[in-house]
Amino acid sequence: MIGESILQFEDLQELCKPGEKPLLSTVESWARKHHIRYKYDAKGGIWTTTEALNNALGLSSAANDTGTYSTHEVF
Repeated sequence: MIGESILQFEDLQELCKPGEKPLLSTVESWARKHHIRYKYDAKGGIWTTTEALNNALGLSSAANDTGTYSTHEVF
């Protein structure tokens, strides 16, 4: 992990299949299945952000919308 917000390929491998080292194709398939947005790195892997992971898991602030309404009335 780079800082607190970037998950590198090795991090995604561990999330995909803990204790193993799955191939890129397996990690890509897992990420697509779970709707995790990712980019390719320069070393033959993929990376994502914790925000993208949280969004895919429904843990983002957007996913936790409380349903509050604006104080402006619409007529």
